[in-house]
Amino acid sequence: QNDNQNPTYLEWAKREWAWFESTGIINSNHLINDGLDNNCKNNGQTTWTYNQGVILGGLTYLARATNNDSLLTIALNIVESVSNTLVYTEGGVLREPCEVNKFGSCDNDQTQFKGVFTRYLGILLNELSSDNPARSKYTTWLSTNADSIWKKDRTDTNNCGLIWIGPPYILTGTTQTSALDCFNALYLLTKV
Repeated sequence: QNDNQNPTYLEWAKREWAWFESTGIINSNHLINDGLDNNCKNNGQTTWTYNQGVILGGLTYLARATNNDSLLTIALNIVESVSNTLVYTEGGVLREPCEVNKFGSCDNDQTQFKGVFTRYLGILLNELSSDNPARSKYTTWLSTNADSIWKKDRTDTNNCGLIWIGPPYILTGTTQTSALDCFNALYLLTKV
């Protein structure tokens, strides 16, 4: 604990993690479903990328505050599962379940979800030592996503769309910031 940590907040964070983990909301595939049922157990609903991303951030910050590396292992299990399931088969680029075709049917919130995931993925990877194989593996995967956005999902005026494997379609402020989150996460991992 350092002078910037409030012990009350840290205690609450540990209690919240214990509760979260006990609900089973992290399913057997290491993905977080989108809610709980009336008995505070996993409701089996959609696994969005942002659900995964938010917990990556929480686990990373809690691991840092408690020096508990097992939390980073849980986070990396989630990343591994996302990289194998919430992706397009062509190239392993992130996708949302609402991207049912090349046009997508995502609402304004859902168009931001991949950005949330990549932002917190970058924070998690920055927490790992530079010689950690997971850092290299997932930085490469993040780069694959950023490259796909840049080469396949960007207009000639640099607007980025929803479907990161392209072509650019559904160009909104949230699709743009989602792409920027991916670029920024990669930049922070690769800057010299």
